[in-house]
Amino acid sequence: PAPTEQRLGRMPWALREGARSDARFASLLRERLGADARAADLVVASFAAAVCDEGVGSSADVWGATLRDTCLECGLEDEPPEIFYDLIASLQRHGVVIDVKVPVPPLAVGTHVLALLEEDGLYHEAVVEAVVEAEVVAPPARKPKRETAAQQSAGKELLLKKAGMRRYRVVFTEYGKPQELAEDFVVNIEVVVDDDDDESRGEGVCEMCIRSLPITFHHLIPRETHGKYIRARSLPSGVEGAPTRIFLATYGMLLCRPCHTHVHRVGSNDELAETLNTPSKILAHPAVQKFLAWRIVR
Repeated sequence: PAPTEQRLGRMPWALREGARSDARFASLLRERLGADARAADLVVASFAAAVCDEGVGSSADVWGATLRDTCLECGLEDEPPEIFYDLIASLQRHGVVIDVKVPVPPLAVGTHVLALLEEDGLYHEAVVEAVVEAEVVAPPARKPKRETAAQQSAGKELLLKKAGMRRYRVVFTEYGKPQELAEDFVVNIEVVVDDDDDESRGEGVCEMCIRSLPITFHHLIPRETHGKYIRARSLPSGVEGAPTRIFLATYGMLLCRPCHTHVHRVGSNDELAETLNTPSKILAHPAVQKFLAWRIVR
């Protein structure tokens, strides 16, 4: 087996603050819902308070429902749920709804994981032997300045992230082989979730890395989200087809297990359904391109 989603790294959403973002939000409300300027401004302010107070996470369902409730409370007429899902998707495309990156804590020594073995490019069971922190050398400051402790900590976190600082030394349980690798290729075995139930399709050519390997079927719209689109009678933006069980069950890509694993690590099932729902979108994602560049040279 191999991991398909690391939920520890799942990113919640937030509204971007600032006059430009508020103006874009209000403009979309006027365009899509016919709200007047006063009502649009009221919805923007009320919705910001609602998502902040309620901590709605990163579910398109919840954000859409919260926006719908807010609009009703502000005196706007009710609309079909898919209108609000589309609004949230538009807010994401315009950078008004953004990902909030939450640091993933390091895995403890002794944690049982699935890790990518360099010899075959496949995931195998392993145990974390050590956490390897790269030395971070801060660039010289242009001007000496006093910083608060919080600013210093935030700056260090940014440098660590840019340096790709965290690596693990693991020992593969089947082979007794030690190996050091980046955290992107190590997943806590306890949080492994296989949305596609390992639908093996035998030997074939992977549509990502173009290798001949045992392949699996990746649902471009993950199965746990199918009910939402069937009920709404609409599909995510950019997907051509019908919101039926037959279409959703057969709309996908043939991927080898390592590539399939990595796609699910790029985002949650909701995020994959809304924003990475075509082969071209997946292949264009920076994290996927980085993974393929590494995989192709193996």
